[in-house]
Amino acid sequence: MIFAFASNKAIARLLAALLAALLAVALGVPQARAEEEAVKGSLVIIGGALESDNAEIYERMIELAGGKENAVIGIFPTASGSLSSSRSMKQDFERYGVPADQVRIIEITEANYADKVNDEAVAREILECTGLFFVGGDQSRITKAFYNGDGSNTLALEAVWEVYRNGGMVAGTSAGAAIMSETMILNATSLEALQLGVTYDEQQPGLWVTKGLGFFDGGIVDQHFSKRGRLGRLVVALVHEKVGYGFGIDENSAMVVKGEEIQVIGESGMFLVDATKATRDKKGVYRNIDVSYLEKGDVYNYATKTFALEQSKTPIPKGKEYYEGNQLNTNIFGSDAIKTALLDDLADNTANQAQGLAFTMDEKMHKGSGVRVVFRKTDATEGHYDADEYASSVLHVNMEIIPIDVQIKDSN
Repeated sequence: MIFAFASNKAIARLLAALLAALLAVALGVPQARAEEEAVKGSLVIIGGALESDNAEIYERMIELAGGKENAVIGIFPTASGSLSSSRSMKQDFERYGVPADQVRIIEITEANYADKVNDEAVAREILECTGLFFVGGDQSRITKAFYNGDGSNTLALEAVWEVYRNGGMVAGTSAGAAIMSETMILNATSLEALQLGVTYDEQQPGLWVTKGLGFFDGGIVDQHFSKRGRLGRLVVALVHEKVGYGFGIDENSAMVVKGEEIQVIGESGMFLVDATKATRDKKGVYRNIDVSYLEKGDVYNYATKTFALEQSKTPIPKGKEYYEGNQLNTNIFGSDAIKTALLDDLADNTANQAQGLAFTMDEKMHKGSGVRVVFRKTDATEGHYDADEYASSVLHVNMEIIPIDVQIKDSN
């Protein structure tokens, strides 16, 4: 893979595109979206908490950016309140073999973005990169910086798109992963989202839904997924926004997007939520949600909706699962609880369903409210062992979410 540094021609083309966009806005003419043009690049969407020793993810990013000798990596500290995480990332890329002068921190921050994002010199700096990385923090800082006040692309964002369209790698972790999809979700736990619904105002309670940068066109991305139990909030966003598919990526793990294929790499896995047939009735019950979970080496094609599991994996024989029966999980949105429910309590279990609760209590009133989550096997459900015969992926589990009232009974 060969990349060239930005030329005066590239800058001129970028400025012409920006001028055309501004003119279109002024005249009220619909703007042709840059992201609809053919894309040759790749995405590395990391679920947060990326460890410095995760060689698999770092080496894949460097490879997709052109290799150790050719990669020129720009790091955006925009989501963070400081430069510390960007400096750590720079050191990590250098440790994995990228020359120090080829790893740059592009200092677009909350404090200075108004002066930076439409600066030609900054755009040129971005265009010189073969790979770009958005660090974690607050994803709203990224979208506020990279979009103009009227919602149009800044010169900096057009430059990122130019790198991506021409074969470059765009990566992000945590907040830097959240901005990858067209629809971006923030704040709120799963239970808060299910009980309070969606808001478009960050000052109001509920699940705040807004516009992401839109590099990934396969559905909504969410991160820190297993650790923070975010399946519930992703379902709410999908159903409310009428988006068919959601992708929840775990910490220290990544979904690598090339063309229309997603490969899972790293420590944990990725959840795929198919909400194309999902419904929510007047009582707030969510039904017909299809959930799959993939781990290292597994591939999903989001155009054909097909799976290609890592070659060493084998099907879990029906009727010969390791576990026999399961128990009600009383904190289903707790750390790793959803993954345990899908793999140990269902895929590698003789039981045909697994259930869990999430609720809040008013201790003085001895009552509260919450939800019951039910996972069920269907004729399409498939569990798979990895090479060590541990359950590591499961396809097509049916999910239902039911509001409940909770009351503590007096033991006397």
